[in-house]
Amino acid sequence: MASFQGVEEIPGLYGSLRIEEKVIQQIWADQDFNDLELHTECGKRLIISNPGIWNRAEEGPDFKNASLSLDQLKQEGDIEIHFYSSDWENHGHNRDANYNRVALHVTLFPEAKKRTPCQTVKGVQIPLLVLLPHLRQSLEEHMESIAIENLSAYVAKNTGSLYSRIDQIEVTQKNHELAKERWLKKKQFAQKRLQKSKQEEAFHQCFLEVLGYRRNRAIMSKIGQSHPTQEWKCGAIDPDEVFQSEKSWKLKGLRPANHPRKRLRQYGELWRANPNWIEDLLKINIPFDGNSEGSNRKNLGIHNLKKLWIDEILCGVWGGTRVDTLWVDACLPLLAEVHRRDYFPTWFHWFAGDFPDPLKEVSRSMGIAGHSRAKPFSNGPLQGLLGYCIKKGILG
Repeated sequence: MASFQGVEEIPGLYGSLRIEEKVIQQIWADQDFNDLELHTECGKRLIISNPGIWNRAEEGPDFKNASLSLDQLKQEGDIEIHFYSSDWENHGHNRDANYNRVALHVTLFPEAKKRTPCQTVKGVQIPLLVLLPHLRQSLEEHMESIAIENLSAYVAKNTGSLYSRIDQIEVTQKNHELAKERWLKKKQFAQKRLQKSKQEEAFHQCFLEVLGYRRNRAIMSKIGQSHPTQEWKCGAIDPDEVFQSEKSWKLKGLRPANHPRKRLRQYGELWRANPNWIEDLLKINIPFDGNSEGSNRKNLGIHNLKKLWIDEILCGVWGGTRVDTLWVDACLPLLAEVHRRDYFPTWFHWFAGDFPDPLKEVSRSMGIAGHSRAKPFSNGPLQGLLGYCIKKGILG
């Protein structure tokens, strides 16, 4: 394991954002980026067959025994990950024989000025891949999704300490503000997605990613790009074949209901039941109320809207909290950008989706949500609490 586990301050939507190098390593481990058209900084076509084994225990490169090809020339070697290419020399890797097998240097950011390629002790130049342009979501969202996955494990190891580390007064007073920040981030990312993809493809890809959860989101995103909407609409897709075509699924510990094979079958069922579901979604009349703090589910018509969403758009294919997560994470931010309307009140008061139980318990204890009929479990209050935990670094 590399001896340098840095932390970088980067510009965020609301001030600077602290990101640890292990977040970039997690992105690489999950291959959670667009890998269909990768090129190194020197212009070589890059195909990653195996990202390598994450080195968490030994000195040396971050990932061992990776497989890749550069301009169709296959290579085996290690992967080293940094914020900037200058970190290679700053960390002394050019003088360390442990890094002689590095076949690819991966950095998050490009250097402000052009630099000569990094070299090993033996003088071998190492190809460089800058990851930032290929990310499918913002760095903040990567950090958030990792934090959500870690939440239950954190609580299990630190019984009772999550509640004790939260400033109840601050969370209660700033909950609405914190939720609004998260909504604006999601809208900002939706805008970028619509700039890069056709409207229908943006909804298709986002929908599949949410169906993949964090652990299989990257593979689902790849499927969304490899198999566009027209293939699903005309019935050319066999979900079982699509599932079998991917070999990197993360299935350990998954509940049967969340298995990606089942989710792909359900997605295929949606297209068969309603081939025009995206067009129908775009036609939904979403009640608008600019006063999110003074509004509620009743005056926003959320109960009727949810029934329309489940019965007429999704044709009853999904139930439970997944339908809510698909709405608030995949669809509503995109709809807000397409229609140029701020649907924050609807997003805030919508039913809670797939939030970890520990977060719900803390919100109930603090009277933020789930405490009474006047304060039910809703998306916004839980998003605000989660945003607080992430911002304060409480989830590690």
